[in-house]
Amino acid sequence: MAASKQLSKAGSTSKGAMAVAGVDPGSSNAQQQQQSQSRSYFEPPFLNYIRVPTKGLREEWDTYAPRVGEFLQEAQTTVVVTLWTTAPLWTLVLFVTLFYNLAWMRTYLALYLAFCFFDPAPYNGVGRRVAGLQRLPVWQHVSAYFQPKMVLEEPLDASKRYVFGSHPHGVISYMSQIVAGCTGLGFDAHVPGLVVRGVTMPFSFMLPFFRDYALAMGCLSCDRNSIRRILSDRHAHPHQSLMIVVGGAEESMLAHGHRADLVLLKRRGFVREAVMAGCDLVPIYNFNENSIYRLAANHQGTLAHRFEMAARRAYGFTILLFHGQNVLYTPFRTQLTAVVGKPIRV
Repeated sequence: MAASKQLSKAGSTSKGAMAVAGVDPGSSNAQQQQQSQSRSYFEPPFLNYIRVPTKGLREEWDTYAPRVGEFLQEAQTTVVVTLWTTAPLWTLVLFVTLFYNLAWMRTYLALYLAFCFFDPAPYNGVGRRVAGLQRLPVWQHVSAYFQPKMVLEEPLDASKRYVFGSHPHGVISYMSQIVAGCTGLGFDAHVPGLVVRGVTMPFSFMLPFFRDYALAMGCLSCDRNSIRRILSDRHAHPHQSLMIVVGGAEESMLAHGHRADLVLLKRRGFVREAVMAGCDLVPIYNFNENSIYRLAANHQGTLAHRFEMAARRAYGFTILLFHGQNVLYTPFRTQLTAVVGKPIRV
């Protein structure tokens, strides 16, 4: 009874409000207004055309909002990882674009290019490592995309120096960058205080803009003098270790996802340098490194093999024919695991 009295009171109140507003309570317009007032939520005018109540849209949004959020997060991670993995290419394109389109910058870019050729930092055993680089948000996306893990068969002493030999090379050796670099995901997280310097081919330090990123990550040149300076107490940090991807360009040509072919017998120079410096040798194997990209069929006699060998003879490094998930060379989502073996006393 009380509820019916309240409803009748609410109806009379709404009719009285219509009468005050000059609307006939018996007209069709008045009935539509009365129906809209009886609803417990607001209905925008545009919904009259699609015939979907606002409450339904809100319920649908509450249902799909988590999925939309996950999709946007995945998209952001994919974009960041794609930019990170293709940095050598787009930084070169950026330099050429600036040089040809901004005339007032050409003098400065030419001076910068000359500096790239004469800069001694990649070869002095010290470089220009930025210790705070691991705090960048990019590594959170890299971790979410590749989910890298690191397994140590034996604890390492941060006060000692080591020579780490990493396999396989893969197309671009991403796991070696994660393990040795300032990512907060490798040795800097598992062995605090251990400084590991990765080495790469000297050509990498000729690429504008990318070379500065590589130096900030702690990378140096892989030539003999640079390696000896890294392991020498006179030139660098007394507890500085070295990581080298032993197989090099020849092993990168074997980076097919269904197998793992290593180049070992021809690579004994890093053992000699470790003996000369008195550093222990530590093997590292990176599982799924070869599955990040799909390498073109390049067995002996194929056109791809002839092209890669010609580039290797001409430039000293290999230009591989490979593809990713799309035309932007987005890497395939692969879980990476680095297993660090026991140190070999020398």
